[in-house]
Amino acid sequence: MSSAQYAKSAGPRVLPFAFHGHGHGPGTCKSCGCDSAECRCGCRQCRKEAKEVTYTAQAKAVVGGNVAGSLAAAHLAQAAGASAAAADAPNAVAPATAFVGGGCCVHISLEYAPITPTAQSAVAIMVRDTEGTVMLWEKIDPPGTHYQVKENVVTTKPGATILLFAVNATVRARWCEVFSC
Repeated sequence: MSSAQYAKSAGPRVLPFAFHGHGHGPGTCKSCGCDSAECRCGCRQCRKEAKEVTYTAQAKAVVGGNVAGSLAAAHLAQAAGASAAAADAPNAVAPATAFVGGGCCVHISLEYAPITPTAQSAVAIMVRDTEGTVMLWEKIDPPGTHYQVKENVVTTKPGATILLFAVNATVRARWCEVFSC
């Protein structure tokens, strides 16, 4: 792609191949032109706070070596919403929870790794937004899987609740909240 084609496709505010700190392309502040991560001008789109929640599975959570069954039991216990029913269920797994704040949409990314690499592992994230919509992303990995990063697995709005599940894995959900001071 030539510089003229890039300028045409990127729009009028983007300078193709601009000098460092003076461009208005992706990842730069629209007010001062600095990199968004290093911006100090105080504009709204550059005021972000990194958030995360981590969950480590317990070894006893796997029911008879069935990772999918354990994950399904955790989903059902959480969907029931009754903590008493979840406490009575055998090998019930309590998820890690977090609240999403900020002023605009949030893109959630996951990092996860198996605790025992020679066994099957599973991770899941369930997000409930303020309108009652439930979004679920889950992955069951075969033995031998290593550390993985999955970007933008769920996009949601402020006010949502994140529930993190794992079987034979440690999982961390990360997102940035845009805020006003």
